[in-house]
Amino acid sequence: MWRLAILFGVMASASAQAAECTISTARYKNDSLAWFLTFKPVPQFSPATQTAAFIIELPNSGVTLEGAVHRPNGFGSPLWSISGPCQPSRADSCTFAEGDGTAIYGNYAAKVGWLDDKRGAIAPEQVILPRLAASLWYSAYRNNEFETEAPSSDVFSLTGCDY
Repeated sequence: MWRLAILFGVMASASAQAAECTISTARYKNDSLAWFLTFKPVPQFSPATQTAAFIIELPNSGVTLEGAVHRPNGFGSPLWSISGPCQPSRADSCTFAEGDGTAIYGNYAAKVGWLDDKRGAIAPEQVILPRLAASLWYSAYRNNEFETEAPSSDVFSLTGCDY
């Protein structure tokens, strides 16, 4: 009987942890590469349209890219951008996946939609950054980060939360 009580307690604490994982503390791993995405609080002096901030760690290159989610005036979808060193060993900065803006998506209980980027929002099971892998494929990171010619994923799956 007491084993059943312990099992119930463990299951309850695991679901409570998942429920407490918010967009500002979530940590993800890329589904096909050794990349990690971690959300963090929005910097104090960020643009008014910025709703979320994240980093992507590229361990094979020893580089961390800085990402942002924005909701510019006139756009209904959250748009993402990312920047960092143009090459692993240089200090100059480049923006990756440039263009008119690409929406960021979340997978919530097997339903894909725009990322819920409101402060305190529950973290999705997956984050999708369209064009990320292709953008880095055509950069100086190609040799370090991509092990094969196989297509890479723009999908990051939730691994936990940084509290």
